Amino acid sequence: MREAVKNYWLQRHSDDTGTPPMVRATRWENVILAVADELAARGIDRDWIHVGRDATLPGAYGVGRSAWDLAVVKDGVPFAAIAVKGLGGPSYGNNYNNRIAELTSIAFDVRRQYGSPELTGFQPYLGLFFVLQEGKGANLPVRKPQGDSYVRIGDGLSYKERLGETFSQFQKDGLYDGVCYVSVEPEQGASVNEPYSDMSIETLIDTLLARVESLVALNGAAGLTSVTFGEMLSKRIDIDEVLTGLTSTPAGLFAAEAAVIRRRRALLGDLRKLAIAEGTNETAMHKAMSGQHWIFGGQYIGVAARRDLMNLHQHDIPLISADRSLNIIELKGPEAPLVRRPRENHLILSGAVNEAVGQCMNYLRTLDEMGAALGTLHRNDLNLDYDYRRARATVVIGYPERTDVATREQIDQTIRTYNAHLSRIQVLTYADLLDAAERALAFEEDSRVSGEEA
Repeated sequence: MREAVKNYWLQRHSDDTGTPPMVRATRWENVILAVADELAARGIDRDWIHVGRDATLPGAYGVGRSAWDLAVVKDGVPFAAIAVKGLGGPSYGNNYNNRIAELTSIAFDVRRQYGSPELTGFQPYLGLFFVLQEGKGANLPVRKPQGDSYVRIGDGLSYKERLGETFSQFQKDGLYDGVCYVSVEPEQGASVNEPYSDMSIETLIDTLLARVESLVALNGAAGLTSVTFGEMLSKRIDIDEVLTGLTSTPAGLFAAEAAVIRRRRALLGDLRKLAIAEGTNETAMHKAMSGQHWIFGGQYIGVAARRDLMNLHQHDIPLISADRSLNIIELKGPEAPLVRRPRENHLILSGAVNEAVGQCMNYLRTLDEMGAALGTLHRNDLNLDYDYRRARATVVIGYPERTDVATREQIDQTIRTYNAHLSRIQVLTYADLLDAAERALAFEEDSRVSGEEA
């Protein structure tokens, strides 16, 4: 491994392009392969070791899987990962902040994924292999900008010392389990030095091997497989983001999808109890349904980035369809009256329903009149690409079981009659909405079981 670092530097240093070698270099293939060879020589199955594009771990923030330079993964379950980075002169300050930001973000992305109690003990080992080019600028104290009152790790130290302090803090904070920090002397035949004894190459390899051995035993005792790993990941609240980082094995994905269905069914049960409970209002329902656009059907791909898409209007849930068109969800309280019986004894919808529909009519009228201009403005200034032509609206209001004026069947018939005279607005009760979502989950579950049996 030391030889790989030395050869890498000699090759880059001999390039006469005029660009600083450590800035110009972006790939560390030989160093990474040397690490892989060392791990294999120490007993890790070569099939578990992945480099390049295959070196990924589950990520938490919806950007897909977290990319590393080397990963140890067995049957879709991550055991370890290593990032290889470097910093060179003469302008050390230009890249220092970027390197630290990169290293912080990729580690935190993985750590957050394992934040649930079920997964904390199964966190993979995260390691860092960092190479510093020795030079005058690396060893001079870094002066704090005049007037800067912020306190930073390593203030007043050189870049070489600041890196050591930062890497120590990485380990104290649990971002990285092990760090290999070496420096290279270009004027001395690219000799490789280890400024800190507790951040040596041997320390990185030894601690990684120990953690992998521990995880293998722990996973075996717990029966953790790609299936149960997927199930545990799926228990997280931010499920849409987590699914992008799931294991690639079909069994793990199947288990995670099944767990998602169970979780969503439980959420629907909670929403139904909340809608029936005394004292539940529009605000409580809105909070409970936040981020759960799947409840409204598979034709929607998400919620608009802003609720104030139009001046003077604040929408509860502006849903975006696959064709970029808008469906404005207007939530009202589940306690709101749905129907009333006038003197002629025929049921009609209540004033609360009519008022909500009138509110949606104003939304749609504004979109019809201003949609083209708003679309251009939002696209140019906010980078929001929505199609406001012929938008639709849905009023969700009331719960039939909370009234003694009429039966559920009578209320459904009255609303169906009312909806038949509307073209771009639909009225639903919370019971209608939750029942439809339940049926969709049941259909999905039945389809998956049938597919597995086939």
